[in-house]
Amino acid sequence: MDRKDDMDLESLKNMLSDVPDTDEFDLDSIIAEVSGQAPAKAAEPMPKASAEPEKPVEPQPAPAAETKAEEPKTAPRNKKDKTAKKVAETAAAEHESVEEAREARIAAREQKMEERERRTAQKIAERQARREAKLAEKEAAEKAAEQQEIVEEAAAEEASRKASISRKQARAARIAADQAEEEEDIKLVDPEVAMHAARRRSGILSFRSLLVLLLAAAAAYLSFAPSFEALPLPVVLDILQNPTIGIGALAALQILALLIGIDVFGNGFSSLLHGHPARGTLVSFAALASLLHCASLLVFPDQGGVAVPYTAVSILLLYAEMREARGRSLAQARSYRAVCEAEQPLAVYSHYDSEIDACNAVKCPLYDASSFLTEIERPDTVDRFSLIYTPIALALAIILSLVASFNCGEPVRFFWAFSAILSVSAPIGLLCAFGASYKNTASRLLRSGAAIAGARQANLLRGTEKVMLLENDLFPTGSIELEAIDNLGRITDEQILGCAAALTESAGLELGRVLTDTTKERFGITFTARDVRLVEGGVTGAVGTSRIVLGTAALMVKMGIPIESGHKGQINMYLVVDNALAGVLTMRYQTTKNTYKAMRLMRRMHMNAVLAVRDFNISPAMIEEEFDLRRGFADQPDPAGVDRLLNPNYAKGDAPAAILTREGAGPFMQVLRGADKLAGAVRSALTLGTFAGLLGMLIVFYLLYQNAADALPVMNILLYQLIWYIPVFIITQQTR
Repeated sequence: MDRKDDMDLESLKNMLSDVPDTDEFDLDSIIAEVSGQAPAKAAEPMPKASAEPEKPVEPQPAPAAETKAEEPKTAPRNKKDKTAKKVAETAAAEHESVEEAREARIAAREQKMEERERRTAQKIAERQARREAKLAEKEAAEKAAEQQEIVEEAAAEEASRKASISRKQARAARIAADQAEEEEDIKLVDPEVAMHAARRRSGILSFRSLLVLLLAAAAAYLSFAPSFEALPLPVVLDILQNPTIGIGALAALQILALLIGIDVFGNGFSSLLHGHPARGTLVSFAALASLLHCASLLVFPDQGGVAVPYTAVSILLLYAEMREARGRSLAQARSYRAVCEAEQPLAVYSHYDSEIDACNAVKCPLYDASSFLTEIERPDTVDRFSLIYTPIALALAIILSLVASFNCGEPVRFFWAFSAILSVSAPIGLLCAFGASYKNTASRLLRSGAAIAGARQANLLRGTEKVMLLENDLFPTGSIELEAIDNLGRITDEQILGCAAALTESAGLELGRVLTDTTKERFGITFTARDVRLVEGGVTGAVGTSRIVLGTAALMVKMGIPIESGHKGQINMYLVVDNALAGVLTMRYQTTKNTYKAMRLMRRMHMNAVLAVRDFNISPAMIEEEFDLRRGFADQPDPAGVDRLLNPNYAKGDAPAAILTREGAGPFMQVLRGADKLAGAVRSALTLGTFAGLLGMLIVFYLLYQNAADALPVMNILLYQLIWYIPVFIITQQTR
């Protein structure tokens, strides 16, 4: 037997080792016999108590050939050998049965272990599934909560945005309603006629106000001279020594001043009767109170209080109101002049764009020529402010005068108290809050080729967040030039230039005009393009039988066409003919001095630019680099957004705030700068004037209540008026 059989016998020996030890057979002899070796010692079977007779074994017949082939060469085996063989066969059968039983037990044990492992794995899987289900449920709940929070935040933002938009819409509706109501009282005339009328009125007011100023100086001299011995004064005019003539002289000066400014004096009462009280109403009541005070001093000379009426103060207030009317008329004359000089003026609008939720300052055609004239004649910011301040000041003056006079037990002092309180209720800074600033702004804008309607429209322009700029605003005519043509050999230079000019001209680009003029100067060939379409970064079309693409380097990269980088300060346009690069056109965009100043001015005003341009060479990065601006200064919408901004009806329905008689970013930015200064100056002057008026009324009431007549002479009231006018005068000069 070979080595493998030896190994099997050895394992068989080990397996049979747990067989009960009996003397029926010898294991070593059985193994030796099975392996074909002679046993070392014959094993004799143990005698049994009762031996059963052996049944004769009948030999099986075998074929003759086999019998012949198996004929032993040695002597036949003896009986012991047969017995040993039989015992070995019996032992092998028993061993086989034992092994089968053992294997059955092992298989059963393994099956049981497998069943246990299966149940354990099933329990673990179920436990893991429950854990994962809980985790999934928890995660789903967390995600649902997060989603709910996101939805709630989005809903809150949307509600806030809708509320904001609704407030803006309500404000716009309110403004539109007010404008519709105001337009009923506005009567328009020819701009040229209105210009001459306003200029004539301003000249007359200038002359008459000068006369009123002289009367105010004379009244101030008559009021101060009795208190200063150094000032010469005839005894007959001395109020302290001859009060009747002195007070009569002051009253005469007052009446003469009112006759000179009768229109301003009458408008104060007329506006009150028509339900639109103005600042002039306080001036008219102050003049009337001064005359009543003079009369009370003549009728009741021993009433106490001050001996000199506030005639000089009331005449000075009349002068301030006349100068305000003069400045406003002169500013309107200049605005009308700009309208007359413009053949096709552009209008500047403050348009609220709901798409981006921002107010844009835009230039659009003037849809209605009379709309700007209506805005000039419309009541302004100071007029709307007077509707609130004037009734409050009048009511407060009457109430405080009654309280102060009845507190002293002398009702006749009401005229003194009423005149003193009204003398400070309308400070000079409040009266001159608009006219001088409007005149300075209109004069500056007229030199720049523009005009503004007033402070109300200036305030609308001041609230704009972005400025819409066109191609001509950034690069006016003559600032774009063709530097060179790099021919790659497919077509001639004239054909390259002609194809580029045809595409850009058909697309309506300013660049097309430049290339077309250059083609004509070089006596080149002009082509006609069809199926022209603007794409991101270029323009495509067909010229003849060839498909042409003209675009930037970014477009070439998208098309997979290898290119070379351009030069600094220059812009390259790549011409592709039938999917093959044919030539490169080098362009130069030069910044002009006026445009550069306009862009820097926009930066100082903290306003951003919206580029409504179709020229694919112009981009926010290019503008920021060319004009040395901060990153993020310019923004450019997509082609659809550009088309929406360039729509002629983009701002239709809005009231024009200003007009432009010249193109370019310079006049446009001058309008925005002038509007910003005018609105700021008017707001500051109104704030200071209101504070000075209310504070002065309270101070005068306190002194009247304490019967401190020595603290309320004419000089102190005049000094109070002049001191509060100084900051307003400085603010007004900033609008020059």
